[in-house]
Amino acid sequence: MENILREILSSWLAREIPRLIERDYPTEASKSIVAIIGPRRAGKTYFMFQIAKNLLSKGFLKENIAYLDFEDLRLKNLTSKHYSMFIKVLHELFTEKEGKIVLLLDEVQNLGEWGGWVRSLHNTNNYFIFISGSSSKLSLREVPTQLRGRYITRLILPLSFKEFLKFKGFEVKYLASPEVKGMLLQRLREYLNFGGFPEVVLEESRERKLELLRAYRETIFYRDIVERFKVRDISSLETFLRLLEENFGKYFSISKVERYFKSIGVKKSKRTLRNYLKYFESSFFIFSVEKFSLKTKERVLQPKKIYSIDTGFYSLVPKISEEYGGRMENLVARKLFERKFYEIDFDFFYFKDYAGREVDFLIKKGLRIDELIQVTFASSIGEIEKEKLKVLINVSNNLKCNKLTVITWDLELIKEIDGKQVKFIPLWKWLME
Repeated sequence: MENILREILSSWLAREIPRLIERDYPTEASKSIVAIIGPRRAGKTYFMFQIAKNLLSKGFLKENIAYLDFEDLRLKNLTSKHYSMFIKVLHELFTEKEGKIVLLLDEVQNLGEWGGWVRSLHNTNNYFIFISGSSSKLSLREVPTQLRGRYITRLILPLSFKEFLKFKGFEVKYLASPEVKGMLLQRLREYLNFGGFPEVVLEESRERKLELLRAYRETIFYRDIVERFKVRDISSLETFLRLLEENFGKYFSISKVERYFKSIGVKKSKRTLRNYLKYFESSFFIFSVEKFSLKTKERVLQPKKIYSIDTGFYSLVPKISEEYGGRMENLVARKLFERKFYEIDFDFFYFKDYAGREVDFLIKKGLRIDELIQVTFASSIGEIEKEKLKVLINVSNNLKCNKLTVITWDLELIKEIDGKQVKFIPLWKWLME
């Protein structure tokens, strides 16, 4: 094992860091362990390379930075009994900078007793430690007890629209001409259709993009859910996945799903179905948004709205393949989801009153309702449903919230409606704010 480890670390020192298009995430080292989480293929490994590159630009040497990928089959037999040997080889090949060696431990959940390993390394105070994982095993819900309070998280999602444009080499500086504006909206359509997974974005062929998305979907299904949670009834889980996909951006009721399974002769308890939903959320395939209510019990009992972590997955569901309004809403929800992850006092919900009138998103900051948002695939005031604006104004009056936003396809203005000031903003601009 010692020679294998020496071989792997030596090959890291000999290789060049791949050419990178940098992501918009902080890369600084910390006294705490930095855990990088997110869905498969979202770019966590390349983000680790970005961290290394950033440190090199600040005076670190390659000999100060050790990278290990625990999906490497040669490391599958590494166990706790090899810990001392690991430390010895590490200090044989690497030197300290600012009193520490930087450790980039990729897919660390594949290492047996990884929590104990990382805690022991952190206890020595000899390392800057970055760890990554493909599932939420590194999130606060599932992190080993011995690491609680010792680390901070970085959530790496598929590319934002701003990052997408960077990957495409498109700079938004001057939108004076209709041609440039059209090119920007064309790229937004591509982003809506195929999402932001880096490999998919860089692929030119439509067929190849879809092939990659199907492969990601299958890998998440089998490796992050079936294998990880030891699901035996794969057929029912596949049916559940199909129901999720058909309801992207829509209400999802566990009671209705239970009745559906019963109608096809399959008995599934609500508890099992709720667990299925948690599995897909923990693998970062979907996320859910609760209905707004001041009472926690009401929020829990009401149907949730289900969104995909990447709009590219919409293209694998023929029924909603051309539904741009729903995809726009999904993009807005995803940006809000990411904000909620990082901002302690930030939360968001959908709003629906007793008469069934709905506002797409209600933003809450602390105890205060801060903003109401409607999303519409419209390029002029005349294209927006009057009912959608009427509901926005009514809910604004009832909830005493005066910050009103309508996210559009290509309409930008501020208009007074029934005594309320409403901001209309194009999706591309809102996404880049």
